[in-house]
Amino acid sequence: MKHGIFLTVLCMALFTSSVWAGPVVGAPALLDTKYTQGILVNLDDWFASHPVTTGGPSRADVIFSSPRAQVLLANNSGPQIGLHYHQSADEIIMVYKGQGEIYIGGEWVPVKAGDVHINPRGVIHGVRVVGDADLQFLSIYSPPQVGGNDKVLIK
Repeated sequence: MKHGIFLTVLCMALFTSSVWAGPVVGAPALLDTKYTQGILVNLDDWFASHPVTTGGPSRADVIFSSPRAQVLLANNSGPQIGLHYHQSADEIIMVYKGQGEIYIGGEWVPVKAGDVHINPRGVIHGVRVVGDADLQFLSIYSPPQVGGNDKVLIK
C-alpha cells in the first residue's frame, strides 16, 4: 500500500512539474506574439507626443496587438465618435483625461477621468467630448477587431 501511494505521488509530481515550475526566465515568448518583453507606456508622454487639433478628427493608435487583445490610445478634441457597434470584439474604455459622454442604453451618460466603460460586442455605443479639453482614453478590444476595425456605424 505504501509503495502504491508513493508511486502515485511520484507520477503526479512528474506529470505536473511544468505547472509547478512556472515560467522559465529568459524563455522565448509564446509563438503567437511578436513581443519578447512587456510594454510600458507613460500616458502623459504618449498623449503629448500624439496631439490632435481642436475640432479636428479624433486619433486612435494601436499600441499593442496579439491574437487575444488589441489596445488603442485615443485622443478626441471635439467631434463625436458616432453611434456604432463592434461585430467581433468586446470593448473596454478607460477615460484618462477630459470629460465626455458615452452613449449607453439609449442615453448619453457623463464620463470623466477614472471612469471605465465595458461594452459587449453588438451593443450600440458612442463617445463625444464635453467641454474644451481633449477626451483622452484607452480602449481594449478582446479579441482584436476583425480586420483591424470592425466598427459598424449606425445612421
